[in-house]
Amino acid sequence: MRKIRVLGLVGVLALVLAGCGGGDSRTGPIVFEQLSDQAVDADIAYTGVGSPTIFPASSTGTLQIGVDGGGTEYRGFLDFPIAGQIPLNADVQLAYIEVFVGDVPFGANVPVLMELVDFNPPLLASDYFREPPPPYLPPVLARSIFAFRPSDAVAPRIPVQIEVTSLVREALVRAQPEFQLRILLDPAVPGPGIVQLDDDAAQTAPLLHVEYL
Repeated sequence: MRKIRVLGLVGVLALVLAGCGGGDSRTGPIVFEQLSDQAVDADIAYTGVGSPTIFPASSTGTLQIGVDGGGTEYRGFLDFPIAGQIPLNADVQLAYIEVFVGDVPFGANVPVLMELVDFNPPLLASDYFREPPPPYLPPVLARSIFAFRPSDAVAPRIPVQIEVTSLVREALVRAQPEFQLRILLDPAVPGPGIVQLDDDAAQTAPLLHVEYL
């Protein structure tokens, strides 16, 4: 069973012990892992008319990303608390999120946009339209592209790792208390189709993994 774990203290103790022995012994990066906050996670659906509708992951156990047969678009939102856990001046070496994919109803790989966002929980319907913040670290963009594969949803399922190193760095520069992502289907993908991610229990909840110095 995966669980929240922060190994910063272990890294600090290792550094102290290495210093006591003299020489140029070095430790590896500190590893931080955090499950997403299911109470905040949700997908937001918009028909193109009126106000979008929020579907909390705490009720559905899933996140939906894509466009259904009626033309309603779903955008998924993930929230990972990081305030006080990762130093704002941390030198992030690697960061990725780990998700379990429930369904990819397309005949080929499906590109999605991973966008860094910054909202004050709880989610509002208007967050569907929220623009990614302009980057503090040019030429880093506040979004990246990742492709889900139909095989990701085939048993036995294994977690899919999506690199978000530049986005975590950007969130720390902004001193965001939460690392928050909006996931949406690349507009170039012909629909309809909904990618479904698990967000129902600790065993399959989205996980943020960060390695930093």
